[in-house]
Amino acid sequence: PKGKYFCHVSRLVAGKDIKTLLDAFEMFAKTNDEVKLYIVGDGDMATSFKDYAKTLSSCNRIVFTGASQNPYPIMRGAIANILSSEFEGLPTVLIESQALGVPMISSDCKNGPREILCDGKCGFLFDVGNAKQLSQCMHDIINKKSSLTSIIKNAKIGLERFNATNICKDIVSIFKDLKQ
Repeated sequence: PKGKYFCHVSRLVAGKDIKTLLDAFEMFAKTNDEVKLYIVGDGDMATSFKDYAKTLSSCNRIVFTGASQNPYPIMRGAIANILSSEFEGLPTVLIESQALGVPMISSDCKNGPREILCDGKCGFLFDVGNAKQLSQCMHDIINKKSSLTSIIKNAKIGLERFNATNICKDIVSIFKDLKQ
């Protein structure tokens, strides 16, 4: 991709709440005519989401790339990566974005985002399904209303929790506690 863009990487299924993402981008795009949205992935709702996107005035700046075996080059070039899910198990895309040094905007859904983004110190959180809040997060990043350098630095430090050595120490500690 060339130019400024936001990126979303996921399976294109109902629980990923792509509609909220598209609605937020539509709001955002009204005052930012140079920014695009790249949606990377495929799934049983892909056609439905593409059809919905065609109804939006910003449709010419929304790009559905399809599935990618390696989305990292697209993610790395983004202004921010966006997760709009209604629920998650382990939202790996948040960890991957942090490892790439790219800011993350995520829904504050159960099971993962708040913990991975350290209560918002390592990325932006918005309420599930709230397109207006998501749009505001996009504006804040574009207008540099938050210290992105600080967020990226915090995210890199936060990644240490996922370091294999640290995880092994935690597992050993758990087993030692169980033994006692």
